[in-house]
Amino acid sequence: MRRFVFSLAVLAAIAVLPAFADVNNGMFNLTAPANPFQTVGSGDCSTIQDWCVTQGTVDWIGNLWQSPPPGGNSIDLDGNTVGEISQDIVTVPGLTYLLSFWLAGNPAGPPPIKTLSVTASAASTEFTFDVTNTSYPDNMGWTAESFAFTAASPTTTISFTSLDTPPSNPYGPVVGDVSVSAVPEPAAILLMGTLLLGLAGALKRRV
Repeated sequence: MRRFVFSLAVLAAIAVLPAFADVNNGMFNLTAPANPFQTVGSGDCSTIQDWCVTQGTVDWIGNLWQSPPPGGNSIDLDGNTVGEISQDIVTVPGLTYLLSFWLAGNPAGPPPIKTLSVTASAASTEFTFDVTNTSYPDNMGWTAESFAFTAASPTTTISFTSLDTPPSNPYGPVVGDVSVSAVPEPAAILLMGTLLLGLAGALKRRV
């Protein structure tokens, strides 16, 4: 009986292991920015722990405005210029993942429609946020966003890039609470369920 219990535990662990793939410091709060915000420039891979600023400048927001619903800090992708942040995460080649984040926009200036590109592996999707009916500090209008990508290698770079114009614009799209989770394939779910049911039935007969 113990062997069956052990087998069930192993199969259950295998089934959920990919779901632990995630970004590091997705809430941008393992270290604290200078309040109310701190501007970080291109090439800096240490100020915002686990994230690199790979283009332009970004503003790392402390207490300037309302945090994303789960809490933590946020990133205005337009610092003194339009910017980009990136991080390499561990992935399983061929596995599909869901990249999720909260999106808002800096309502202090134009353009009213903030635009960014989110990239992971070969997938890239544009998102927009309208700041017309928002204001800071208490009404940022945070919206949950996500998109799926399929990993092509054991390491995948995820990037958030401002597409605002002009490039000197300092009021950009704002992101917070970034996470990545695996999306199980239906066939894999069915196979795992069948195996677990079979083992459970065998265990029941043995008891």
